[in-house]
Formats: sequence, C-alpha cells, structure tokens
Amino acid sequence: MTARHLRQHGFSLVELAVALAIAALLTVLLFNLLPLGNQILDAERQQQELAQAEQALLGYMRSHGHLPGADADGNGRADGAASGWLPVADLGLPSRMRLYYQAQPNLTITLPDDLFDPVLPPADQPAPSSNGLDLCMRLLLNQRGNITMAGLNLPLAYYLGHSGVSGHGRLDSAAQWQPTAQTLPGTADAAGALSVIAAGPGELAARLSCPDRLARAQGSAQSAYAAYSALRMTEFNLEFRSFDIHIAETIRDQAKVARDLAIYALAESITNEAIALTLIASGWPPDGASIGAGVKQLAQSIKGIYDASKSLVEAQGTYDDALSGVKDAEHRRDLVSTFRDRIKALHEDARDTTIGLDRAGLNP
Repeated sequence: MTARHLRQHGFSLVELAVALAIAALLTVLLFNLLPLGNQILDAERQQQELAQAEQALLGYMRSHGHLPGADADGNGRADGAASGWLPVADLGLPSRMRLYYQAQPNLTITLPDDLFDPVLPPADQPAPSSNGLDLCMRLLLNQRGNITMAGLNLPLAYYLGHSGVSGHGRLDSAAQWQPTAQTLPGTADAAGALSVIAAGPGELAARLSCPDRLARAQGSAQSAYAAYSALRMTEFNLEFRSFDIHIAETIRDQAKVARDLAIYALAESITNEAIALTLIASGWPPDGASIGAGVKQLAQSIKGIYDASKSLVEAQGTYDDALSGVKDAEHRRDLVSTFRDRIKALHEDARDTTIGLDRAGLNP
C-alpha cells in the first residue's frame, strides 16, 4: 500500500488536535453544568417543600382558627415561640423538613370570640365562639393596621424559609439559616441557594376565602334580621286582624239585638191589633165610643205592624251583613296567619343558615 492509502485510513495530527479540543470543551461544560443542574433540582425541592408546608398551614388554620406557634427546640412541636422552626409534627409533615418559620404573634393564639359575630335579633343571637371567621377578621384588621413582622418590616402573616438541608440535620440546618439575614420572598440569600415564601394578611385572607365567607355570614344575618322585622310586622297585623274579628262579632251581636227588638216590636204591634179588634167587638149592641177607640187603635196597630216589619227587614239585613263581616274578618285573619307562617319559616331558615355559617368558620 502506498503512503497515500495509509493517510486515507488514519487521522492526521490536525484532526486529532481538533477532536481533543472538542473533548476538553465538552468536559469543561459538563463539569460546569452538573452543579447548575444540582442547584436547579435543589431549588425545585425547596419550592416543593415550601409549598407543601404552606398547604399544611392553611389546613391547620381552617381546623384551629389560628396559626401554629414556632418550634424553638426542633422537636417538631409548637412551644409558643413567634419564630424558630416550623412545627412539622403538629402539621403532619415529614420530620426531615427543616424550615425556618416566623408568624405574626397575634395570629398564633386562640383569638377572642368577639372579633366577628353576625348581627342577629337579640332572641336569636348565639353564644360567641372562636373560630375561623374570627381569624378572618383578625387578618383584615392586621391588614388595615399595617402591622409589620419583626425583622422584616413588612406586613406579613407568616414567613417560611428553607434551610437548604435535606434530612434530619437540625444543627446543619441551624448553621445554614441565619435569621438575622432574612431575605424577602422572591429573592435569594447571598449564596443564591435558599428559597423563602411569605404571605401578607390580605393575601392569606383571600386564600382562606375570608371575604366570601364573611360576606355570606353577614348577608345571611341581614336577611334573617329583615325577615325578623317582617315577622314582627306580620304578627302585629295578625293581632289587628284578631281585633277586627272582635269588632265584627260585636257588630253582629248588636245587629242580633236590633233584630230581636224588631221582632218584639212586631209582636207588640200584632198584640195591639188584637186588642183593637177586641175593643171594636166588645159589647152588644155596639158601643160607639169603644168602636171609635178600637178603630183608632187598630189604625195605629196596623201602622206599627208596617213599621215593625220594615225595621225587622232592615235589622235582618244588618245582621246578615254583620255575619258576613265576621266571616270576612276571619278569612283575612287566616290569610295573614298563613303569611305569618311563611315569613316565620323564612326567618328561621335565614337564622339557622347564619348560625351554621358562623359555627362552620373556615370549614366547608
């Protein structure tokens, strides 16, 4: 074989140099990218654990009506501290999670039971009870008061910072995390390795659906109060209708008396007519004076019978009208009573709904 053929089956020095240069470049890139990839994976792990912790905090608040205190000694249990480690045991989180935790002190205690009470009528007002709606009101009051968190000078409800350590190493975590050099949410520490998240009182209230729950409870209370006012007016109307029936019955009784008096007057006129006829027929031969007196009394009796009959007809009509008036008053009373029952049902439903919403707090 010729030297030309040998060169075609091998590498020249230039080609070998280029290949070595490319391999060296790839090696440099690989060693530079591997730490970057580990940092990305570690950042994702930190964000996932922080998000898991945040969901656990939301669940705790819905159940207890306040934020948990911090874990100062690292045993996973809250011990009343305002800052320290996240109490993972109380939150049902893995014990390996080491997260720095700081909460607004007035959100970690059992809140007063009078921060929020839906306004109901005095007879319907339930006994105060501390629940998630009181927490909602405290969050809104904190937001309105612009209460800042110690060390951050920001109006926050809670603050979570990852230690960057994966595992149970509390000492390593404590050494990694520097509370005096806390970073703001969305930024990184000086080494660019630790993730943090936080929530302000307004943001936390929105996550807990506080505006909706407070509006529903208070709106239902206003409906209950409006129904209560309508019920009171309807009950007054019902009392008035009962009085109306009493008046109608009195008119009926008076009309009955007037009818009975007309019947008596008619009977008296008929009796006078009989007396007059007796006077006319008294004695034989007929006595002129007696006949004259009898004729005069007969005429008066006939007129009395006419007047009494007319009065009786009018009295009977008045009595019939009075009977109809009683029935009409009773019918109106029954209509008002039926309406009262409907309004009462609406009031009781709105009242029970309000009390149910208040007792449910942040629970579904």
